[in-house]
Amino acid sequence: MNKIENNSLKRRYLYKITTNFVGLGINFLIQTIIPRGLGPRPYGDFIFLTNFFNQLVGFFDMGTSIGFYTKISQRQREFGLVSFYMYFAIAVSMIIMVFTVLAVSTSIHVSLWPDQGIFYIFLAALWGILTWFVLILNKMGDAYGLTISAEMARISQKSLGFVLIIFLFFFKQLTLRNFFFIIT
Repeated sequence: MNKIENNSLKRRYLYKITTNFVGLGINFLIQTIIPRGLGPRPYGDFIFLTNFFNQLVGFFDMGTSIGFYTKISQRQREFGLVSFYMYFAIAVSMIIMVFTVLAVSTSIHVSLWPDQGIFYIFLAALWGILTWFVLILNKMGDAYGLTISAEMARISQKSLGFVLIIFLFFFKQLTLRNFFFIIT
């Protein structure tokens, strides 16, 4: 590995570490505000629903995103792999949304997600899917050496979200609906 590649790797690693620390600080501050702003019930509903859909997405992912990252890192010019994985991700997303629609339309949602609003169930499903897509895109950015740009965009997005949450909190407009829209 020559010196230029080594410096580039060090620089990407430094950006990754720095944004993780900045993100940790922002997340810490957000976690001190959200439970107070939403209140115990809506915050609990958010955690319950998003954990359910994170686990469901994780089940369907089955570790394929790690395999995808490994292969795309090895074969950066193989765009068929990216196309295939995007079709896979879209298929998984459709399966999750169809499952959610069927659960809501057959009243199974009462057992799966007791005392949860249908609107929030769909927002949580969408949130789980979009979170998964963001992780895939971050892995693609790392594989293609776009770590710095991706991390700068990520920290900008986190900072904007933090500012919006602070704004809504101080003006007593932080609701579960608004929170879902900000983080989605």
